[in-house]
Amino acid sequence: MTRVRLAARLLDAAGNLYPSLIASTICRILNQLLGIALLVIAATAIVGVAQGGEPNLGGLITTLIVIALVKAGLRYLEHYLGHRVAFTALQRLRELFFTRLVPQAPAATTGRAGAELTERASGDIDRIEVFFAHTFPPAVSAVVVPAVALAWVGLAVDGTLALTLAVIVILMLAAPVLTSRSTWRASADVAEARGELAGHIGDDVHGIREVLTFGAQSRRLEKLDDDGRALSANRTSVARIQAGRSALLVALQLIGLVAVVVVGTAGGELAGGGSLAGGGGAASDGALATATALAVFAGLWLPVRGIENFSTGLDSALAAAARVWEIIDSAPAVPDTGTAQPPEGPTGISVDAVTLHYPGRETPALVEVAARFREKTWSAVVGVSGSGKSTLASLLVRGRDPESGAVRLGEVDITDLPLDALRRRIAFVTQHPTLLSGSLADNLRLAAPEASDDLIGEALSIVALDDWATGLPEGLATRMQGRGLTVSGGQLQRLAIARALVAEPEVLVLDEALSQLDATTASTVRRRLAESRPELTVIEITHRADLLPDDTEVVVMDSGRIVEHGPAGVLRGADGPFARVEARNTPGR
Repeated sequence: MTRVRLAARLLDAAGNLYPSLIASTICRILNQLLGIALLVIAATAIVGVAQGGEPNLGGLITTLIVIALVKAGLRYLEHYLGHRVAFTALQRLRELFFTRLVPQAPAATTGRAGAELTERASGDIDRIEVFFAHTFPPAVSAVVVPAVALAWVGLAVDGTLALTLAVIVILMLAAPVLTSRSTWRASADVAEARGELAGHIGDDVHGIREVLTFGAQSRRLEKLDDDGRALSANRTSVARIQAGRSALLVALQLIGLVAVVVVGTAGGELAGGGSLAGGGGAASDGALATATALAVFAGLWLPVRGIENFSTGLDSALAAAARVWEIIDSAPAVPDTGTAQPPEGPTGISVDAVTLHYPGRETPALVEVAARFREKTWSAVVGVSGSGKSTLASLLVRGRDPESGAVRLGEVDITDLPLDALRRRIAFVTQHPTLLSGSLADNLRLAAPEASDDLIGEALSIVALDDWATGLPEGLATRMQGRGLTVSGGQLQRLAIARALVAEPEVLVLDEALSQLDATTASTVRRRLAESRPELTVIEITHRADLLPDDTEVVVMDSGRIVEHGPAGVLRGADGPFARVEARNTPGR
């Protein structure tokens, strides 16, 4: 995406904030023009004194104080309005980012480092702040302020001096523009390298146990060094361009000062005979004209160099914006276009001849899978790791859509249902759930903010955590740490099940969600769930065939295909795939 297109989209994100952005720009222009006026008044007064005049000190000081106070007010308004636009626009971008990311998950986020996504959602969006608060007003003022000031010099002071200053100012404005392509490429490389580094650090932090267990810390540190060096090299490229540009601008400033002095001295008298001194004499002194032109040129340094200062920030902001729009523009993994009404009452789920490939893989994950999970029963999908059972589970809540075949809730194809309606009916609990930072009650009310304490208590009782919750220092108000670091793995899984039950779904999918429980606790959870929610349809994805009661309806998968199905008790005696999975995964066998 081109820089112009990126800038246009960011401005579009500002929406109804344009009036504030324009007002901020006007405040900046007026502030900088008043800054030039201060220098011109001071220079005029100094030259007048040097030529023997007697300035009105009281009036001069009063004028300078009033202008300075007005400048201060304009400066405040510029920053207030600019940052109001910036932070409001960034809030909208974050909302848009997560709104577009949600329908892409989990398929679009699988294999993408969470830390790298976090870098885009926080760091990259924060860098876009420069575009709104420090780009548009400086860009406009860098053109308008010199145009106004030089026009005044040409009309009221000396046309030759004005032309001399115009040439220098144009060269100063052109320098950042001529190097913009190089800074854009370098800034894009910096943004990419920063994302790689963030992803690596996030992986190491979250996987520190595995890194240490396998003695991979040296290799990981070497990779971290490589990522750090790559980022440093890219930043050095940006800094090198900035340094060269700054040196050129300083040289142009020096050339401009010398040029004004030379032209002013050679010009002798002012053309046009304007009255500048205000002391009653005609302003025909070349020294006064030269001093005035120098004051104007010094006052233009800030607005003109502003374009150099923001250009690098602009490139960085646009490079960050490109990474943000990459996520926003990604097509939803599952389009939310359904309008059908979900069936009434308890319903089962049927899977009809479903086939699915993962992107980039030739071997299908599912092949012509057909199964029926009857309403108000506890069914299980069994298989070894990689057999396709978790992939099948993800289809039930439209984590992905099949390439062919259909998944139906009752008689309705789930692709015809709005996603919100589908996911209110079907709750999905993963093997590795996460607690959000907040109270225990907040976590359990995640899908049902208005749930009563009685409903939460019932859910905790079903998963055998009621006594544990009661014993917490502040009960349901006890704060939990993110990622569940304050509870054990088994407690975390049971809290995730309780959270799903608080939402009162009609179908509960447990993807290895009892895997960290011992046989006794798992049996207790199954029994209490069956007794408390007899109307619930439960589909358990598991490799622990040994923990399934004999009356559980089982589907056995292998290599993406269904190879056996029937009651667990019957399959145990058949010495088929189910029995082999059970023997393989039963502890002590």
